[in-house]
Amino acid sequence: MSMFRTSSYIADINRIFQTLRISPTRGPLPVHHFRPFVTSIRKMASDSSDGETHHDGASTEQPSSSSSKPHRSRPTHFLCLPLHGQHYPTLPQSYLPFKSAIKQFTIDETSQDASEESSMPADAIRYFNTLHLTLGVMSLTTPEKLQQAISTLESLDVSQFLSSDGLQNDDEKKLNISLKGLESMDNSRKGVEKCAILIIPPTDAPSDGGSTGGNRLYTFASALRQHFINEGIMTPENRPLKLHATVVNTVYSKKKKGSKDKKSKNSRGGGRRGNKERITFDATDVVERYKDHVWAEKLEIDRVQICNMGADKGEEVVGEDGTVEVVGNGYRVAGSRLIWP
Repeated sequence: MSMFRTSSYIADINRIFQTLRISPTRGPLPVHHFRPFVTSIRKMASDSSDGETHHDGASTEQPSSSSSKPHRSRPTHFLCLPLHGQHYPTLPQSYLPFKSAIKQFTIDETSQDASEESSMPADAIRYFNTLHLTLGVMSLTTPEKLQQAISTLESLDVSQFLSSDGLQNDDEKKLNISLKGLESMDNSRKGVEKCAILIIPPTDAPSDGGSTGGNRLYTFASALRQHFINEGIMTPENRPLKLHATVVNTVYSKKKKGSKDKKSKNSRGGGRRGNKERITFDATDVVERYKDHVWAEKLEIDRVQICNMGADKGEEVVGEDGTVEVVGNGYRVAGSRLIWP
């Protein structure tokens, strides 16, 4: 607001107050005496809300807190390293113990007394065919954006991000990992006691030559993620990459009837997803039981995939041994690239 306009408004206001001051006994004043005062106040309010402008055209008005935050579109796809082996015609030998371990984990943990306060929701356990290591998420909301992401991956020499220093032959150059232990995504004491997500941390597995080749897995995953961020395809995150295989996630759980009024730990909300209260449970015992458990050793990761958000439900099939297995579930693959073509 200019100094001239400010002085003009102040003069109008002073004139009204002078009239009021020198006429204390005249009774109610006519309405027209107040019109300049009201007009001046309205103009001052209007001008002050418009925000001043510098000579270069840049407004000095401070944006609202909501407008200052960058808008993030809802993720539609994610870049990952698959751990389920569905892409092989026949499941490799190294994957079989891992699949059996996940199956046994499901049986053991869902057979616990459901009335226990610390019980894990059975429908929170993830199916083997959904397991993967997420590198980052993408919002590919148009066919053009999706095609750009797929083309970027399928034309990329992925092996350039995988260190092969000191590794002599093709077997040693393979990206082999081990999966050991069980952790809460939030590994603090409070996070374990009110757990919503359980994960298995991956580590590099020794090659046939006896060397891990350094921290190849994390270096490879970080470099690959950064490449997609640099290409403007992946949404950058202000946090370091945390590689993990999610085996339990209560976002997929349905709250049981009557649990709202109970004060059990597996029915308390530890946060919200939309308007849905997040189910939590005390994971202290299960984390302790599996802290040294070896899920898989020398599990080869041979490709990178772009997958759609939201896993297919699948169908339950009864095997010859009487056990029930879910088939046809997992994430739909939009694009894939072998590490060593």
